[in-house]
Amino acid sequence: MLISIEIHNFKSIRSSKVRFGSLTCVIGYNGVGKSNLFDAIHFLSLLSERDISQASSEIRRSGSGNSTPLDLIYGRDPTLPIRLKVDMIVPGSVIDDFGELTEPSTSLLTYELELKYVEGGDRLAVQFEQLTHARLGDYRKFTGFESSKSFQHSVAIGSRRGGPLISTGSIPGAITLHGDGGSRGRGAPVGKSPRTVLAGTNTSDYPTVLAAKREMSSWRLLHLEPTAMRSSDSRGADPHVSASGGHLAVTLSSISRGKPHVAAEVVNHLRELNADVEDLEVYQDDPQDQVALRARVKGVSNWLFARSLSDGTLRYIALALMLSDIDERSVLCIEEPENGIHPSRIPNLVRLLNDYAVDLDEPIGDDNPLRQVILNTHSPEVARQMSVDDLVFAERSSGPHGTVESIFRPVSGTWRASIDLDSYQIPPKDSRAVADFIGGSPLSSRLSEQLLLPINFGTAL
Repeated sequence: MLISIEIHNFKSIRSSKVRFGSLTCVIGYNGVGKSNLFDAIHFLSLLSERDISQASSEIRRSGSGNSTPLDLIYGRDPTLPIRLKVDMIVPGSVIDDFGELTEPSTSLLTYELELKYVEGGDRLAVQFEQLTHARLGDYRKFTGFESSKSFQHSVAIGSRRGGPLISTGSIPGAITLHGDGGSRGRGAPVGKSPRTVLAGTNTSDYPTVLAAKREMSSWRLLHLEPTAMRSSDSRGADPHVSASGGHLAVTLSSISRGKPHVAAEVVNHLRELNADVEDLEVYQDDPQDQVALRARVKGVSNWLFARSLSDGTLRYIALALMLSDIDERSVLCIEEPENGIHPSRIPNLVRLLNDYAVDLDEPIGDDNPLRQVILNTHSPEVARQMSVDDLVFAERSSGPHGTVESIFRPVSGTWRASIDLDSYQIPPKDSRAVADFIGGSPLSSRLSEQLLLPINFGTAL
């Protein structure tokens, strides 16, 4: 679970910190940098498994033509280091690359990374890397959000004494991987390795570092692409919906073996969004050794394969399958989920995303997986369905020397604003200004009460 991220000198973000709950909605106009926040999360996820050059090349860049890692740095200034810091809750057990089950010594972790541009080699190099732990007694301060004691006790586990699990400088000129027992480990030269130390850890010898790696690799930027959602699957494909929305058929087939009624569950979700879908199944294409998704639609006598279904219907099938897949324990970053959805169905969409996210009032388990949703949108229709506690406001501001930067502001009076009140470099967003942005048709009653009642909202801007 991603608790918070601090970003410095990454793309349009000069300096900002964002905290996340089980469901977080980043709202703001187009072009203010909402996608760059997602890119920072995605970048860290890629860096947990891939070479730095590979991860850099996969992050979206502005313009076309000759791209360079310099495009990832604020103002394309080669003297500025990219600094990223995340707080996270890691799973209580993980499997290493050799199939061995292991348990981290503690679950509340902070990972920090600094990358510097190497001009002669046109690459980014690691200058600083660190993984530390928080005391379990600091859980409330660490997370910031309200949760039940049963939830806290199910995620804040283990104990650890001693220093960092990854450190820079404990061996001069090296980034060092330490064992869970605190012993000195092996080092990698600063600025030389093509990977982070975290990415190079793959065995149960370092269980807590491995748990951090597994957690970060689960942070997915979801781009549901019609072509991927309409494709058939080989029988041996990964039985989980991909970040592009692929593998719908093989996912439904896999889940159905353990949950025979999962197709009916998905159809029930679809009926709230598209009353025309009456049934859903997996077609076995034996000659091609493939499986394909197909549906029955009201008024059509034949089964319709995925290639004949609307983009909106396929998007909801993908989300509903993720909801039904108990092994799907990801942080899902979803951009503009309302695309392809009729505005009248947006409340149903938000309920579906709420159902996917972990319930902070209950302990985690198979019926309450540790899953998280972070979405961004410029749609007032989506924002109206949210609790004000779920909102973060994105906007552009004047930076140094005439530059422009993206900033992310919690709403005044919410837990995000109060937990980091002293550390924010900019004041929270006045709740009445958020209400003005949402505007338009009537607010949901809960959001209207939260935004418009005459309580102390803090500094108005």
